[in-house]
Amino acid sequence: MSFRRIRVVFGKLEGTEGKFARDPSGYLTIEAGIYGKHGLEISWEHVQGTEERYRRLGIGDAQISIVVGRAAVAHYYASRRTRLLGCAMNSCPYFLVLGAGIHGLRYLKGMTVACREAPGLHAPLAETFKGMAELRLGRDLALDLLKSDQRAFEMLVRNQVQAALLPRPYAFLAEERGCARVEDWPAIVDDPLPITIETSDVLAQEMTDAFSAFLQAHGEGIRYLKSHRDETVRLLKSRFGHSSVLATKTFDEYLNWMDDSLTVDGAQLRRLLSQVAPVDRERVEQVALDWLVQGALRT
Repeated sequence: MSFRRIRVVFGKLEGTEGKFARDPSGYLTIEAGIYGKHGLEISWEHVQGTEERYRRLGIGDAQISIVVGRAAVAHYYASRRTRLLGCAMNSCPYFLVLGAGIHGLRYLKGMTVACREAPGLHAPLAETFKGMAELRLGRDLALDLLKSDQRAFEMLVRNQVQAALLPRPYAFLAEERGCARVEDWPAIVDDPLPITIETSDVLAQEMTDAFSAFLQAHGEGIRYLKSHRDETVRLLKSRFGHSSVLATKTFDEYLNWMDDSLTVDGAQLRRLLSQVAPVDRERVEQVALDWLVQGALRT
């Protein structure tokens, strides 16, 4: 059998000393021989920096890049040179995390909670804080809307705010520093399309069959990962330096959100566009036609 070669590049959670793989399934899929069964020889490689991954796509040094959804759509709008093959995770709700020494929502009165601006503006935060703890935003509790999740994380662990709404990877790292999540916090803040699978427009036309085989194999690999807890926890500890606690949280509370269909949820795509490119809210169908490869959209 002749094998088709594909180099996949992905990034970790940036800006922290902790290591976190957004999609580690490729390593197990390679080990289990799943890509090979589909006639593929896969290189699965960490490359830090979203722009560096796009550069490698552009020069043909990589054929697939795994990117966070909002970064992917921002790059698409700036360049119009990428195509979205699929999505390994369409949704992943944020946790509300309390700073060290804060023992419940009611103790936040007179304090500040941080959140990335885009999802914060689109979530019913005022109603939720009022209903859960009789806290009125702007009166009992200040809301600090920031440009990035990284900044919200930093402010929380540096005690510059007393709580933060964080995506799960950051929340897990904050918990390792003595912070604690609010267990009954509802899923009102989300990060739509947090793991997208992209290629260049040129390669999308030249490698149709290879990419189709990749998606079939990768979906099978995600199912393998989700059904092999011990192997996945071992991988997270040995390759990414996770502690035992972080590795088990990652498996139980993050990787379970991965979608082996690898299709793009239409509702989440609309949410993403409303956050990143609100001027184009009425053009979702056209964006889907231009950006997504045929068959990638799940309506």
